[in-house]
Amino acid sequence: MIRTITLALAIAAFALSARSAFAQKPGVERLYIMNCGEGVAGDIGRWSPGVNEGKSMDFVDTCYLIKHSQGWFLWDTGIPDAVAAMPNGLVPADPKAVTWKRPKTLAAQLEQSV
Repeated sequence: MIRTITLALAIAAFALSARSAFAQKPGVERLYIMNCGEGVAGDIGRWSPGVNEGKSMDFVDTCYLIKHSQGWFLWDTGIPDAVAAMPNGLVPADPKAVTWKRPKTLAAQLEQSV
C-alpha cells in the first residue's frame, strides 16, 4: 500500500512539473497524462544480475496526450487495450517476467479526457 501511495505521489509531482514545463512552451495548450498499464515484475534481478534476486517491483506505463496549437500529439500507447479485458492481466509464461494489467482502455480514457 505504501508503494502505491508513493508511486501515486511521484506521478502527481511529475504531472505538475511537466505541466508547468509545457506551459512555458509556445503552442502547447494542454498535457494529459494517462494510465496505460500497470505491471509487477516477478524478479528484478534479471535487470541487475547478482543484485535484487527474487525481489518484485511495480511498474507504471504512462501515455501522454498533448494538445498543441498545430494539432494533437500522442506519446506512447502503452500496453495493448486488449489487456483491459483480461481479468488476470497479461500473465507471462516466465513468473520472473512482468505481469501487465490495464485498468481502462486508451480509447475510454481519451473519451473522458478530451
